[in-house]
Amino acid sequence: MKLLSAVKVSRVRFIEIRHLAALTKPLELSGELSYLRGGRIEKDVSKPYRERTSIEGDSLLIERADDEPRRYALRGHPAAWAFVEGLRATLGGDLATLERYYYVDFSGTAGDWTLRLEPRDQDMVRYIKSITFRGSGPAISSIRVLETGGNSSVMTLQADSS
Repeated sequence: MKLLSAVKVSRVRFIEIRHLAALTKPLELSGELSYLRGGRIEKDVSKPYRERTSIEGDSLLIERADDEPRRYALRGHPAAWAFVEGLRATLGGDLATLERYYYVDFSGTAGDWTLRLEPRDQDMVRYIKSITFRGSGPAISSIRVLETGGNSSVMTLQADSS
């Protein structure tokens, strides 16, 4: 967590594979994920469609070229708020916040670690079984989300070489 807390800005390319019960084959997304210390997260999907999701403070903004921007107050959605706080707290190396929302299990070494989170909040347990981060040092290499309803996603992260 100490290594993660030292990261001020992170920008990585991602490929996300989503397995959704409603689809016959997985959905593959790709783009860029950015983090700025203090909790700003931005996910820019470039394929198979264009979409930008920005999270700052309590606000979630979703923008698509073919639609009006949609803004949500996360505190009005406890499960979404806990999910976002888990992501932000992991990226920021904030163990106290993680432990507020999740049961935390860390294994491995600084060079090859796994952080598994299981929600404490019963509202969130209805949606999320676990979130598992894998990484090395201050770099997260993958994020796996298992949903209660059988859906799942794995996001593989790779540092941007530009």
